[in-house]
Parts: sequence; C-alpha cells; structure tokens
Amino acid sequence: MTKRKEPKADAAPPIGEKLLTLLEAAEVLRLNPRTVRDYVQRGEIEGRIIGGRWRFRRADLDAFFENAPSEWDFSGKGSDRD
Repeated sequence: MTKRKEPKADAAPPIGEKLLTLLEAAEVLRLNPRTVRDYVQRGEIEGRIIGGRWRFRRADLDAFFENAPSEWDFSGKGSDRD
C-alpha cells in the first residue's frame, strides 16, 4: 500500500472557485486593466501567470478592496490637482 503525500502546512488552500482573467479582475474592482497589472507588480494584489495570462482569485480581489484606504492619495499623479 502506497502512502499518500501529506499537504505541506504552508501550502495554499485548494482553489475551489473559478479563476478570473485580468479583464474580469479589472471589472470587479472597476479599474483599468493596466492599473490592476501595476498593483500586481507592486505586490498589492495577488495574481499568478498561468499559461502566459494573468489569473486572479476573487478572494484576493476582495482582500485588496477591504484593505484599500477609504480615500486614495492621488498626489503622485498629476500633482496640479487640488
């Protein structure tokens, strides 16, 4: 009888839901896909490249939204705004 491998303690839980594309993630967050990609590259949104395409779990998008500040600081972009 062969022993089954035990999952590692630090392994991610199984995905149990459909993965979202970059466009779908942008729609959920109501952001431009380029903005979502920027957040991923800065480590603010969790995403994976699978088959050459970005994929996102809805739970990760919800966590990003919950942890986002209630008011965004746009001082770095177009600082001519008041």
